[in-house]
Amino acid sequence: MTYNIRHGVGMDSVLDLERTARVIKAANPDIVILNEVDEGTARAFGVLQADSLGKLLDLFSVFGRSIDYDGGQYGNALLSRYPIIDFHIVDLSTDSLLEGRTVFLSRIDVWGDTLTIMGTHLGLRAEERLEQIRRIIEVLPDHDSLVLGGDFNFEPKSENYLEIIKHLRDGLKELSLEPDLTFPADHPDRRIDYIFIGEDIEVIKATRFQHPEITAASDHQPQILHFR
Repeated sequence: MTYNIRHGVGMDSVLDLERTARVIKAANPDIVILNEVDEGTARAFGVLQADSLGKLLDLFSVFGRSIDYDGGQYGNALLSRYPIIDFHIVDLSTDSLLEGRTVFLSRIDVWGDTLTIMGTHLGLRAEERLEQIRRIIEVLPDHDSLVLGGDFNFEPKSENYLEIIKHLRDGLKELSLEPDLTFPADHPDRRIDYIFIGEDIEVIKATRFQHPEITAASDHQPQILHFR
């Protein structure tokens, strides 16, 4: 699953991290890439959101800082049912950057096999996204057992999208099922959240995820991919 959780604030402007956890739990994912996660900020009442979600969902958790914000930090996170072997962050800052951005690279141990998980949240301007995508491509591992997910802030067929699929597959386009639109959550009219995969990843199915709180828990809807 990849999910921009908007630091637990829903379309009703209410911060409810337990609601976020309920949406994630209903999908029963093994791996979750999260965007817009707060770590000890005043607006999130000092809560370490990645750690809290990990405990609520009984998953391993790691937070990846993008910027310092409101007395704490703000960025991306990884939740995993499998042990996290390592985790590091690559800065994606650009000269035209509106807000600090990063991509995390992590390896997890899946029953003795190593899988690389990468998560990112790209910028709001097309030109900075293209620079950020090229930086991500530079740091892609030299193997094909990898998954890259997150909020990319671009739509299919954009220049940004066409650049990244030169190197990775759009996992949710592997099947005949047309991927769900993801933003805004209550009336989605575009797809800006993706799960890209390396050549060694075999897609099993994509899930049209339904949950009574999915249109309220965040301003994004999650994307879910089943693979092996």
